[in-house]
Amino acid sequence: MEELFSYLVVGLTRGLIYGILALGLVLVYKGTKILNLAQPFFGLLGAFLCWWLTARAAFLPFDQMTRPRMLVAALITIVLVALNGISLEKSLFHRLRNAPRLVTLVATLAIGQGTVGLVTILFSRNQRQAETLRIIPTGLRNIVELGDVNLTGGDLQTIIVVPLVAVALAMYFKRSRFGVAIRAAAENADAARLLGVSVDRVSMFVWAAGSALAALAGILLAAKDGSLQVSTLSEGFLVKALAAALIGGLTSLPGALVGGLTVGIGEAIISGYFSDTIGASDLVFFVAVVLLLAFRPQGFFGQRDDAEDTAAFVPAIRDLPRRLQETAYPLVFGWGGKFTFVFFALAVSWVTGSATNDVLTQVMILAMVGVSLTVVMGYTGQISLGHWALAGVGAFSAANLFGRLHVPFLLTLPLVFVIGAVISLAIGLPALRIKGLYLAVVTVTFSYAAELFLFKSDVFGGGTSGRPMPAPQLGPLDLDDPSNRPLFVLTLALLLVSMALARNVLQSRVGRSFVALRENEKAAATLGVRLAPTRLLAFALSGGIAAVAGLLFAVRVGTVNNTDFHTQTSLLLVLMVIIGGLPTLSGPLLGSFVVFGLPFLLKFDNAWIIPIGTGILTIVCLTRLRGGLAGLLLRARQSTIEALVEIEEQPGTPVPSRA
Repeated sequence: MEELFSYLVVGLTRGLIYGILALGLVLVYKGTKILNLAQPFFGLLGAFLCWWLTARAAFLPFDQMTRPRMLVAALITIVLVALNGISLEKSLFHRLRNAPRLVTLVATLAIGQGTVGLVTILFSRNQRQAETLRIIPTGLRNIVELGDVNLTGGDLQTIIVVPLVAVALAMYFKRSRFGVAIRAAAENADAARLLGVSVDRVSMFVWAAGSALAALAGILLAAKDGSLQVSTLSEGFLVKALAAALIGGLTSLPGALVGGLTVGIGEAIISGYFSDTIGASDLVFFVAVVLLLAFRPQGFFGQRDDAEDTAAFVPAIRDLPRRLQETAYPLVFGWGGKFTFVFFALAVSWVTGSATNDVLTQVMILAMVGVSLTVVMGYTGQISLGHWALAGVGAFSAANLFGRLHVPFLLTLPLVFVIGAVISLAIGLPALRIKGLYLAVVTVTFSYAAELFLFKSDVFGGGTSGRPMPAPQLGPLDLDDPSNRPLFVLTLALLLVSMALARNVLQSRVGRSFVALRENEKAAATLGVRLAPTRLLAFALSGGIAAVAGLLFAVRVGTVNNTDFHTQTSLLLVLMVIIGGLPTLSGPLLGSFVVFGLPFLLKFDNAWIIPIGTGILTIVCLTRLRGGLAGLLLRARQSTIEALVEIEEQPGTPVPSRA
């Protein structure tokens, strides 16, 4: 009983922080219908800014690292992060106001990754900065004893501040005129606009308030924990905030606090009673989120949201005009491009060393995962934020089958594909009842649970030491060759096979069902498309391809560990395919080379250049460059073919025919 009480007390303070973070997330969602995945990263930015203002800034009053200095720094930080939220709303989300919700979801994901890169370049550029101990002083010195639990100043600060902020917000929304207007706009924006409510002002306010609450949550958590780490305030913070918001309901502000307390207390109890099982609480939260969304997607306090989600981030890539299709040029450009790519890739691999071959192999592996994402996102209109975890399933499965059980490699390869398909089916089963935004939440929660539980387990992941994956000998291909060239050749071949498989599926009757499902589910069902089997088939195919990519990754690294499969990589992969260009199959390859290949080949500091560059490029693709890099190439191809046809159509010059 005493243990349970101590867990409740410990979970209380952490749950209040999760609740205030979720409160900001729900506030933005109610006001704009945008699920802001950048919310915890605003907390990360706020915590680091507050620390710098407290410990390093020379222009603030009071001595450094004192409590008065911290209070001033916290207020300045909250204002700055709130202004950042307003600037994002005015410069980006105002333009995307009429865009489908999945477009804005990807945009917030890009903003979040850019924020991670910004924090890295400002505060962790080198090893000395990364190893700096950062502490935010607490506003209270007292220590209160409750049985066997000592509540520190950080705990007491949280217990006092969070309820005060929640009550102040509740009073504002209930009593103030503008607060009532915000509630009206959240319920029905069109009706509120007719009554004179400025939707623009409401949107700016909720972005400012949501960002400010995120900054407050980050500061409180850093002060409570006694140190400031990027890992504490990033993907894990996101998963906890999403779980809290979903438990309470994405449309309920009080529910966010209740959900936060539920998550915090549940995390403390599970971690306390199952301390020997690493990641047990994350596994429980994944299962809880799936069950909750499957049977009560509105949460315990929210209202059901039946808005239809479509993957309109997939641009309409137009076919060539009919008069151009009837020429031989499209066929020449198509096959010519494929042969040129293969020849160039093999030539570069042949003339370069092992380091370049290793980078190119990594690019091909990530491109293969991008192909699997294209099947889900580009073909069926669903969004997955956990595909790198599916690659992890394939990597550990291969290490267990080939490295541990000595199953022949040529048999391991199809078995890994099947295992990936089965696991993806299990994750996709909620897609029968969950789609769009909610499915994205399920997949990111799975990725985090897999990283911290499944891949750390002794049975599957080999514990913290990981699983060895010896490199096999495949006839003339010695995958353990120091030049890394044979592994690159195999990876290139399997990438081409996966692209051919995806293309053939798209051109089949099943592929047409995928596209019909993406464009309009109701119309597809009317035309006889079986929605559930079609969606599950897409998940299975996608998971199988991702798992094979994971097998190749395992061969590349030699020993697979849970640290190889961070949730952040899953998030970056989604942005990668957007940059490359959906729904083309060349897009993942282009995106992988630009996002992951170039920084390594040019020897940039990848810790910040990848998230910042990826975030910026994604925003550019969403707002100005629909179709990504592949769209640019397709438009260039059409212009070239049109020019050639115009030359051929000059008087007296016959036009070459496909026949």
